[in-house]
Amino acid sequence: AKRCLQCQCLECVKVCTYLERFGAYPKRYARDIYNNESIVMGTRHANKLINSCSLCGLCEEVCPHDFAMQDLCLEARRSMVRRGKMPPSAHEFTLLDMEFSRSDRFALARHQPGRTAGARVFFPGCQLCASAPRQVRRAYDHLCRSFPDGMGLILGCCGAPAYWAGEEAGFQREVDTLRDKWIGLGRPTVILACSTCYRMFKENLTEIPIFSLWNVLEDIGLPEGESHVGSSPLAVHDPCTTRREPEIQESVRRLLARLKMPVEELRLSREKTECCGYGGLMQDANPALAREVVAQRAKESALDYVTYCAVCRDNLASAGKRTAHLLDLIFPDPAEKDPASRKRPGWSQRQENRARLKDGLLNELWG
Repeated sequence: AKRCLQCQCLECVKVCTYLERFGAYPKRYARDIYNNESIVMGTRHANKLINSCSLCGLCEEVCPHDFAMQDLCLEARRSMVRRGKMPPSAHEFTLLDMEFSRSDRFALARHQPGRTAGARVFFPGCQLCASAPRQVRRAYDHLCRSFPDGMGLILGCCGAPAYWAGEEAGFQREVDTLRDKWIGLGRPTVILACSTCYRMFKENLTEIPIFSLWNVLEDIGLPEGESHVGSSPLAVHDPCTTRREPEIQESVRRLLARLKMPVEELRLSREKTECCGYGGLMQDANPALAREVVAQRAKESALDYVTYCAVCRDNLASAGKRTAHLLDLIFPDPAEKDPASRKRPGWSQRQENRARLKDGLLNELWG
């Protein structure tokens, strides 16, 4: 009853391309979504509104009364899926890609080569493996050298696409699969490279002890003589899934300082960072809006960007923005002299990269 029921300040609309492009504001959107939910038969006019939200939470962050458009859209998706009212085409592409990640082409759970137990396991996430498989391999090698008590490896998906799509059964299946793999490896501490994976584990696998790779690298140190050292300032793009994770954001900035990389903050950063257009499966439901969102983010600064999410990096690169992933700087590819110019792999190449990474690891490390 204490919430602002008039909803007229438009603070959220000022910072969210999604809210602005549909031509209204949350009070109106809430009514449209309710009407969409109430239809028994007929055209559901708010489907695109419901499915276009990136679920990033920026609206709640800037709203004086904490109105969370993302909660409304996610619950509407779940309700429509439960009742068989969600068009399969809305999120099908990325859900099929998730199935690839959980298939034998990519999925893997093993102890460190030569060991039958280990205190820790590395979970790089499916899209980092799809975007930068060489850096994943080198990060794993560095972790193995740094932890003598064993460093296992899990390849797979955290289930975020199913979560975003409102596919509760599919998401729970993925959570149960990850829990079983973790138990099978002896309940180790999990080190996560992807901030979306970190959020999925933190909120849905609460019994698993987790650390962000960036916090871990700050503790154990960077590999000597390998890192890329630059002099030009970079603008830091924080993934939207780190909005409530200031310790991860700070670790990233301290790692960049160790690399002697001068950095600048974007106008919307840290707890008010913007989504890259991939979150919430916006790219599936509304590709034109997703392109507009990432283009808007790309032009916030004339500087090259650095980020620590593989999808953010690739989306920004697709918009023509020179962007490096933090692992590009810590474990530079000798064949890539200019990390910020690395091209975004296409979707077929992303699956190929995952499959080749698994095959290479099995052959070279586990024989």
